[in-house]
Order: sequence, then C-alpha cells, then structure tokens
Amino acid sequence: MKIKFLILFAIITNNLLSQPFADILNFNCQTFSANYQDSTHWKNKTDNYFFNLFLPKNFKSGNTLLIRLNSELINSTISPDSSYSSSLSSISMPIGMKLISKNKKWETVLLVIPKFASDFKDVIDKYDFQYGAIFLEHFVPSDKLKIKLGVYYNREAFGNFFVPLVGLDWRINDRVNFYGVLPTNYKLEFTLFKNKLYTGINFKSFTRSFRLSKKNNYDYVRYDEMQVKVFVDYFVVPKVLVFAELGYSLSRSPWQHKYGTNDKKEPYYGNPIYTPIKNYPIISVGFAYRVRFDIEKKKEDTIN
Repeated sequence: MKIKFLILFAIITNNLLSQPFADILNFNCQTFSANYQDSTHWKNKTDNYFFNLFLPKNFKSGNTLLIRLNSELINSTISPDSSYSSSLSSISMPIGMKLISKNKKWETVLLVIPKFASDFKDVIDKYDFQYGAIFLEHFVPSDKLKIKLGVYYNREAFGNFFVPLVGLDWRINDRVNFYGVLPTNYKLEFTLFKNKLYTGINFKSFTRSFRLSKKNNYDYVRYDEMQVKVFVDYFVVPKVLVFAELGYSLSRSPWQHKYGTNDKKEPYYGNPIYTPIKNYPIISVGFAYRVRFDIEKKKEDTIN
C-alpha cells in the first residue's frame, strides 16, 4: 500500500466512515426480459452496459476536484422477431468541487454535467446535447453520521427536470451501514466477512432520456426506472471487486414520446420497441476497482 494512495482517499472522504467506499473504475451489465402490455405476447429483451471512471484531485486546503466519466449503452430487441432492434447511448463528464469548511462539519459538492444522449444515427448536433448540475450540502455531526440535502437538475430531451435530494449516511456499527441519496440511490449494507464479502438491499430511481435521429422526427425515449435489488459484493483481491444484483423493476419505461412534448403518462406508438411493457425482474453483474474507507482507515491507524 502506498502512503500517498491511502492519503488521497482519506482526504476525499474527510476521514469519514459513513460513506464506505469510492469506485475508481466500475463496469456492469444489467439485463431484463419483459412482456409487452399489448396482446402480442412478444417480449422486450434489453441489455444495459455502464462504465464509470472517477479521477479526483486533492488540494492542501482539503478541497477536492471531482472529475468523472460516465457512459451507457442500451441494446433493445423484440423477441421473437429480432428484426426489431435499437440501441441508445450516452456519455457524460461530471466535473466539479467538494469544498470542506474549516471546522470540518460542512461539505459542499458542486458538479456541472455536460452530456450527449442519443441513438447516434446522425451526426452529433444540438439535439443530442444535454446539460445538468448537482448541488449537495453535507452536515457532518460525527464520524458515523452525515446528513445530505440538495438538488439535481438536467435539461432532458423533454425539458427541464428537477429532483430534490435528501440523504443520511449512518454507520450503525462495524457491520451495518445505511448510505446514499434519495430518491436516486440508497443502500442498506451488511458486512458478512470483513474486507471480503458484503450484501444488502439497494433502492434505485433514475430518469433519463435519449434523443432519436432525424429519421424518427427527433422524438425521444424516456426511461423512468424504479428498482429494488438484493446485492452481493465480493473482493477477489484487495480493491478488486465482483458484484451481482437481483431485483425487480417497477418502471413503465422505456417509452417513446413525440418531439416537443413532456407527457410522461402516455407514450407515442411510433416504434414497437419503445412501447409499454410490464414490470419485470432484473439482473446485474459487474466488477470494480473499489477503495473502502473503513478498511483504509484501519490500515492508516495501524501504520501511524
């Protein structure tokens, strides 16, 4: 273990154990198969691929420059007629700062999020571009507790989209952790074997949109995902993690909508792939290069 590497992540979290980890690199695949709500008895088979890279830069003041690279690829096919297929993609680069108060009780996270999200069948233009931002204020009363409040904004294909954010990171003991931000992503985590095996329950709710090409009249596809999953995280070697999730989605999407509209209740039946489907079970697997701060803190204390 290099001391500089250890110090880097200790500073990122301000030596707090309530937020238990950071993924420097993360890749996962999520898949589902769901029946359409109409009478065809056909199925929508969708595979989602996610890639995330995190590059922080720390300053002597304790503040941290935050740079991320996020990408997603969604392949959808109608079964049994595989001639109906479509792909959607996005790439974004959130960049911002984490600012720490002098008394270490307050943290402010500010991010701007440029993003392209489309089927990318045409040359990239203004129709594919989105922009967003995150403001999140943390109050840190102790090394076991962090309270979060903020707002997320994105200029989606259907217009302005605001989400109020609230969170509570609470390390109850060495084996039980609550952490995350509602309504986007929140976890209850149990440690089965320290430094090796973790499990728990994950709630996720996420809205995003993708602009379609000129051939499709610049319509857009909207995803309103709401998932509840059981997860298992296993460290193959220190910091190298494989994980699996099994759960159920309560979302009504993906749905296609007409250009210039913001009707999340009624889809536009212009593409048989992006029409209403029933709720479905969902599976996700992946790997990550993960630094757990509870582990690193103990190593730091041992060295000192």
